[in-house]
Amino acid sequence: MSIVEVTFPSYTLRRSVTFKALIPNEGGYTPGKAGEFSKEKRKTLYLLHGYTGDCNDYIMNSNIGFLAGINNLAVIFPSGENSFYLEDIDKGEDFSRFIGEELVAYTRSLFRLSEDREDTYIGGFSMGGYGAMINGLRYPETFSKIISLSGAYIALNIADAGVYLPDGVSDEKYQRRIFGEAEQLRNSNKDPRFCLENLKAAGTQIPDIYLVCGAEDFLIESNRKLHRFLIEQEIAHLYKEGEGVHNWVYWNKHLELSVQWLLGKEESEQDK
Repeated sequence: MSIVEVTFPSYTLRRSVTFKALIPNEGGYTPGKAGEFSKEKRKTLYLLHGYTGDCNDYIMNSNIGFLAGINNLAVIFPSGENSFYLEDIDKGEDFSRFIGEELVAYTRSLFRLSEDREDTYIGGFSMGGYGAMINGLRYPETFSKIISLSGAYIALNIADAGVYLPDGVSDEKYQRRIFGEAEQLRNSNKDPRFCLENLKAAGTQIPDIYLVCGAEDFLIESNRKLHRFLIEQEIAHLYKEGEGVHNWVYWNKHLELSVQWLLGKEESEQDK
């Protein structure tokens, strides 16, 4: 397994940015012998961190390295700052295009990654769960599967209320900057329901969705709201709650289960 740190000039963010990557070295390593590494292009998961985090979060707090290694899965970790992986017109930054276009193209040119939709996935927790959902739906031709762990779907509540809802973490000024005008949010592509409605109306293939949130998580109601919408729209998805709060205990459990799901492996007994 190789851990790679890359800094490069981003045209979508208008500055140099850094990401990290886990690249499995299938073929193994024997001291004193030249390795024969696989030339097969790898399946890839773009994994997004939560609010206040960065590209180190998963490497420091999860077993993603082990999961990537045993499954020959490349994993890319961008730093999304506190952007919700959306565009910021005032700052001239477009994290959505960075995730959905630039980062995918750049990493495919740099590493031996599959260019097939069926082999390209996006996931995240909390803010990253929202970012994975939104950008997976904005770029359905790129990503075939979406993992959302305890997604921060505060946009759904703001859109339905038509007003900003300061929550102790984000205030009105921040929410306005991220999501735009509250009364216009429901009919914008910052609301995953709007994205899903448009994809369905256009007959576009919707990525497979793994949507989970702990029953005791403070974000559970907005996740249930999205789940109910998916049911109403007859959009196939996997949804689970189970005991859990907003922490790495819950995310690590479902990170392992979601990787099994990505690769079409049978669910473990504890997930049945």
